[in-house]
Amino acid sequence: MDTRSCSKAFRILSLDGGGTFSLIQAKALEDLYPGEDGHQVLSHFDLVSACSGGSIVASALVEGYSPRAIFELFDNAENRNALFGRLPWFRTLLNQVTGVFSSSGGVGQRFSTDGKLAFLRRILPTRGAISLQDLHGELNDRVGAVCRERGELPRGISILFVTYDFDRDRARMMRSNSASPAASFPHRRQRATLAQAAHASSTAPINWFDKPAEFDGSRFWDGAMTGYNNPVLAGVVEAVAMGVPRADIGVLSLGTSTVFLPEQGTDGVDERLCRARAETGLLPELVKVGKVIIADPPDAHTFIAHLMLDGGLPGDVSCCPCTETSIVRMNPVIQPVVDPESGAWSLPPGWSLDEFRRIAGMDISATKSDDVDLIKRLCDGWLQNHWHNQPIRSCGTWAAPPTSQPVANTAHLCEIGHRWYADARSAWFRMAA
Repeated sequence: MDTRSCSKAFRILSLDGGGTFSLIQAKALEDLYPGEDGHQVLSHFDLVSACSGGSIVASALVEGYSPRAIFELFDNAENRNALFGRLPWFRTLLNQVTGVFSSSGGVGQRFSTDGKLAFLRRILPTRGAISLQDLHGELNDRVGAVCRERGELPRGISILFVTYDFDRDRARMMRSNSASPAASFPHRRQRATLAQAAHASSTAPINWFDKPAEFDGSRFWDGAMTGYNNPVLAGVVEAVAMGVPRADIGVLSLGTSTVFLPEQGTDGVDERLCRARAETGLLPELVKVGKVIIADPPDAHTFIAHLMLDGGLPGDVSCCPCTETSIVRMNPVIQPVVDPESGAWSLPPGWSLDEFRRIAGMDISATKSDDVDLIKRLCDGWLQNHWHNQPIRSCGTWAAPPTSQPVANTAHLCEIGHRWYADARSAWFRMAA
C-alpha cells in the first residue's frame, strides 16, 4: 500500500487567495464537513496556512462561522461592497484613464484599505480584536473540547497568515504559535490581532487597494506579493520545521479557481475558447504584472510541496494521472471540456460562450450579483464534475500525446493529482480517516 495516500496523523488546511472567488472554498468545506461550525471544521486539522482571500475564510473559521455562513458573507452584496469599498471617483482617475487605452483593463487603485479593515472588524466581533498569540491558547482549548466531544484525543491547532512586509521587502508570516521553530530569532510576541493579520494578508496593491495595511508601526501588502497566493508550501515548511515526520503530513489545498485555456490554433478547439495572445506595451504589461501575483507561479508550490513529501512521479504518459501524493488539491479549472461522444473540446454543460468568456476574464474583486452568480455556478458545476479539477502537475500542452490515443482521452492532461473533484474528495477522506 502506498503510504503517501493513506491516513495522515498531521493535517494541513491550505487556503489560496482569490477575493470574491473565495466563496468556492466555503462551498467545498461545506460539502466536506456539512453542518459543522468553524471550530468543528478546524478540529480536523493541526495547521491552517492562508493567504489573502483565504485569510478571510480562515479568520471566519476561527471566529466560529460555519462554511455555509462564510459562503453567505461573500454572497451578500453589502458585504462585497464593504470588502471592496470603492474610492471616490477622483481617486480612481488613473485606473479610468488607463483603461481607455488598454483592452486588458486599467492600472491604478480602486478600493479603500481602511474600508476593508472596518469590514473585517465588523464580521469578526468576538475574536477579531484578540492578538494571534492570545488566540492560540483559546482556540486550542475550544478545538480540543470539540475533539473530546467526538471521543478523540485533542489536536493542537496553529494558524499561519502569509503577508508581505512593505518596508522590509520580504515575506512575513504571522503565526498564532509564536514559538514555532520556523520563526526567526528572537521569537517575539505576536501582537497583530486576528482582524489585522487577515487585513495584512489581503491588501492587494497596484490594481486594487489604495495603500498598504498599517498597524504596530509596520506596513503590509497582500501575501500574494511573496509568491504564496497558494500557501501550501508555507504550510508544509511550517510542519517540517515543527519536527513532524514527512510521512505523517497530509494536506488539503483549496483554491479559488484558475484559468488554463488552450493556445489559439490548437487542433480541435474553437478559437473562441482559446486564450487570446496578450498585448505588449507599457499599460498592458503593467496590468499583467499586477495579476502575476495570483496567476500560475504560486501554483508551482503545490508540485514543490508534493516532492517535499516524497510524492510520486509518473514514468511516462501511460502512468497518468499519478495519485501517489500526500497533497489533495481542490480547485476548479476554467477551461473547455471534452464532449464524451464527439471528442471535441466544448463549453461546460449549461454555459454559453459569453458566460464562459466572462468567467475566464473576471477580476477577483467581482461585486456585481450577475458576476457572483457565475462564480457560484462555476463552483456548483465543479462540485458535480462538470468542470475539471486542478492537478498538482498538468500536461504542458493541449495536444494529444505522441501515441495513438484519441483526443477524447484527456487523462494525460492531469499528470499528478486528481482530474475531478469527486476523486479529490474521496482521496481526502482516505487521508483524513
